[in-house]
Amino acid sequence: MYALIAQKRRATAILVALIVLLLSPGAFAAATEAGLSFTLSVEPASLTAPGKVTVSARVSNAGTEDITVPLSLKDPDGKLVTSFGDGGSLFPLKSGQSMPWQGEYQVSQQQLDEGKLVYTLNYNKTDAQGNIVEHSLPATANITFTGEKVALKVTRTITPEVVRRDGEVKILYDLVNQGNVALTNIQIKENRLISTRTQTVAALAPGESQQITFSKKSPTGDLTSSAQVTYRKEGERTTQQVTIAPVQILLAKPALNYTLTADKQQVNIGETVTLKLTLRNAGNISYDNVSVTDPILGEVFSNLSIPAGQTLEKTKEVTINQTATFKFTLNLQDNTGVTKQETVPEFKVSAYAEGQMLRLNLVLTASKDAISALPGNITFSLVVTNDSNNAAKDIKIMHGATEIYTINELAPGQSMTVSRDYQLSQAGKYRFSAVATDVQNTQTTFESNTLDIAFVPPTPAPTREVVVTPAPLVTLTPIPENHAQDGTGSGVRNALFIATLGVGVLFGLALVLFVASSVLRARARAKSNAAYDSFEVTGTRDYTAPPTETPAEAVAPAEEAAASPAEESEKIIMPHEKYLAQKDEVKKADNTPTPPPASDGDGSSYRLTREESDPAPEVDEPKAQATEPEDSEPRKRRASRRKDGDA
Repeated sequence: MYALIAQKRRATAILVALIVLLLSPGAFAAATEAGLSFTLSVEPASLTAPGKVTVSARVSNAGTEDITVPLSLKDPDGKLVTSFGDGGSLFPLKSGQSMPWQGEYQVSQQQLDEGKLVYTLNYNKTDAQGNIVEHSLPATANITFTGEKVALKVTRTITPEVVRRDGEVKILYDLVNQGNVALTNIQIKENRLISTRTQTVAALAPGESQQITFSKKSPTGDLTSSAQVTYRKEGERTTQQVTIAPVQILLAKPALNYTLTADKQQVNIGETVTLKLTLRNAGNISYDNVSVTDPILGEVFSNLSIPAGQTLEKTKEVTINQTATFKFTLNLQDNTGVTKQETVPEFKVSAYAEGQMLRLNLVLTASKDAISALPGNITFSLVVTNDSNNAAKDIKIMHGATEIYTINELAPGQSMTVSRDYQLSQAGKYRFSAVATDVQNTQTTFESNTLDIAFVPPTPAPTREVVVTPAPLVTLTPIPENHAQDGTGSGVRNALFIATLGVGVLFGLALVLFVASSVLRARARAKSNAAYDSFEVTGTRDYTAPPTETPAEAVAPAEEAAASPAEESEKIIMPHEKYLAQKDEVKKADNTPTPPPASDGDGSSYRLTREESDPAPEVDEPKAQATEPEDSEPRKRRASRRKDGDA
């Protein structure tokens, strides 16, 4: 009987265990994890200075199931221990099995100061959602530092972090001896823009601390804190140094802007409006614990923070039962240590009984919806209608910020049209507005509809269509078959023929140009030679004998015959020839003998003549020239050159 009952109880326990196992997916992992043991130890456990220690680790599976996931080991630096297991991993680890590991590790001074070494055993496991996640199991071994420790901790505190021009900034240094030996001659030197004085602490025992403060009043610009801290270990003359990173202390530039608006400015009594407070911090000062109050609403906001360079918006819904003017006050506390109040410009919300609210309807039209030139002429017409039950007064018609017309009053239902001519400098959207005063002396702005004025380039004048006459078709003569068979030889012969023909044409043109230029140069040379003035050489005269004169009547016919009318028109009379002619006329009148011409010394005389390009007609020369030698022409040229040289 008792055996049967015990058997039933065992069956029930097995069934419950199976149900629990099926309903809890993490139960197996937890059991496996609970059976995993990881221990760590070091030798030696105490050091007088940084050095190597021997680390011993043991991983044991105390559970009833085998561990089938890889186990890896990492040192205190986070590096994989490759000598652990098979190339850095242990796999698998059966139930009841243990795996030892031993290796060396270099202990640093920081680890000696911390007094411990930490190794980590890593492996994967499955979470409740069925995801595989990495799990770490750390093991710690304590280590003791028994040698000398020289350590000075320096902490800096700046108050305030942003200083006003008329304020004061303080820089506090906390000095703590974290070593096990005394420190002496601790000196702190700040930036010269903050202080030129070096402060000294004579000595600090192990664990002892002390504070040093620097201050700067009324700075004129940004400051930089960059201290140098030096000290010595007691009994030594070697100086050690602590590096303090530089930090900037900004000069305060407050720039807090604030506005108060609402979604509606006119409401019926009992309606709700949403007030919005906008706080924009454009400066480098931060504000904390800001509160906002109003004479009507009391405390509106509290515990607000406005960091430098950020914008904060806060809203509050208010039910309006009567016309109210809201005036918010800001209670500010900034990070420069200054507390003050700022008043936000007031905002009025008008409440109206049923039918009292002012309503204006603005309808805008234009003479055209597009312009074809810039600037373009256009006429805008604005119809203003009072759709309310009360008169609207002092209605200012606005285009942007420009007032263009004022309507003194519009009775309920009354309309008025305002027209204006404009020269538009650009296309775009245009809209007008009206600012009117209601029965509560509240100004309300009403907007018209928007007109979109486009720019359409003018249509160019039609141009005459150009009739294109197609070129006549060119008929190509087919190449004979015998030529086609020998196309290469024919092409070469044709190319040689064309090249020879081109060279011949060029040579002919060059020859023609050469002959023409030669003829032109010959003509020019003949014309130039014909223009020379020269002296003719006459016969030698004997001045010891009486002169022989030719009768005038005998010479006259010859001279008349020598000069024809055609030649007289072409003959050039030189000044000296005019003089000789006048002198001959005087001689003829006086019957006085003409004086002999000057001689050049060889018995010859000279007469200036002009050589013409055309030869003079043949005439009978006077007897005085009959004896002229045959080489008179060369003598003329020599005489001309001699005269030119004398000149």
